[in-house]
Amino acid sequence: MLRRKIAGALAAGLAAATLLTACGGDDAADGPVTLKVLTWEPGGTEYWAQVKTAFEAGHPDIKLDMEAVPFDRYPEVQGPYITSQSGPDVMANNAGLELFDRRGAYEPLGERAAEINKDLVTYSGACEGFDTSKPCYGVPFSYQGNVLYYNKSVLTAAGLDPENPPATWADFAAACDAVKKSGKTCLALGLSGTFPAYWDFPEIARNYLTEDDIRGLLAGTLSWTDPKLVASLEKLAEITTSGWTNSNAPSITMLPDGADIFQRGDAAFAGTIISDAVNWEAFGKALGDDNLGVTRWPVINPDAPLAQKFSGIEGAVYGVTKWSEKKQAGLEFISWLAGKENGELWVRYGKGQPLNNTVDKALLPTSPSFLKIQEFVAQPTLHAGVMLSGPETDALARGWQQVTLGQLTVDKWAEQMQQALERSPTKRQGR
Repeated sequence: MLRRKIAGALAAGLAAATLLTACGGDDAADGPVTLKVLTWEPGGTEYWAQVKTAFEAGHPDIKLDMEAVPFDRYPEVQGPYITSQSGPDVMANNAGLELFDRRGAYEPLGERAAEINKDLVTYSGACEGFDTSKPCYGVPFSYQGNVLYYNKSVLTAAGLDPENPPATWADFAAACDAVKKSGKTCLALGLSGTFPAYWDFPEIARNYLTEDDIRGLLAGTLSWTDPKLVASLEKLAEITTSGWTNSNAPSITMLPDGADIFQRGDAAFAGTIISDAVNWEAFGKALGDDNLGVTRWPVINPDAPLAQKFSGIEGAVYGVTKWSEKKQAGLEFISWLAGKENGELWVRYGKGQPLNNTVDKALLPTSPSFLKIQEFVAQPTLHAGVMLSGPETDALARGWQQVTLGQLTVDKWAEQMQQALERSPTKRQGR
């Protein structure tokens, strides 16, 4: 009987069992293994229902227990798990420094990271320093990044050309004045939580920073009192102090509140993302595919080297927790997430950009907005937002709220950002 069990284990999961050098044979048990997965459900509930169904069908020895948490509450739920070193067997974090800051909670993939991710276009955002030769802590399966969506009907009603959205900052200011006169909000915005860091800051910073500067953000060597970053903060402040946004922006989150303003037709523009719950597909359903436009954020400095680039990054990264007693099953699951089957589920149900390069191209959407996004993603650059630490992300949102309410100057905001940088353990280590 013992020999039969060993043979069965080898046949069913030898590849997964050898992925981590630190893993032991901790999954041996009668009946299916139940994996607890912590996620904010990027791609939506329907996509994750399909993930559960498809994975369990192909892995009858593993069951998924999904704990879904709203994105804006995710850190407060995940934090106690990490502190107590208990709870989920698999967790998600955003690619980049957010994941790196929490790396102590994850089992490194070791030398087999390349094998797990072999069919992905990129997975460097799952690794320290965006360097695949360094420790990697999980698996991404989607490509993420920022664009500016717009409602053609709102632009038309304001006397603007819906086929030629504003391309420069001056044009955007003029468009916002026209939209306001028509009785609508220009830019739907919510400043609470992490959204300003991930969705807005990178699109302003591209006008002032080089890729070396962005790497300086990652390393903590670029001061927030540097004129380039102060200028970025000044332009962020201009968005709200000029009256271009909804008046309640400081008190609401972008998801769902800010996105809802745009989806119900009350705003001309919304700066969000290409994959996940507030992408082109959700907006197209709400407003009509033919009425939805997508463009880059308006350029502030046309001569800036990154001004016409796309801030791109791998999406959520799923890794196996250090404390899990089901590491082998966890590795089976995250390896499957990187595969073709899940890539095609992501396209079909999540309506996002897949990272797996073996996905059937015939499945890709034909929406005008999706096709336009393909032009943008072809010219990627580093995503400045994911270079920020947790303290910096919090200080960016809080400072923007205070500046908008007239409680803080931009110079003081820059000082607070620098103090947040100094409080960032990961960046202190690299300085």
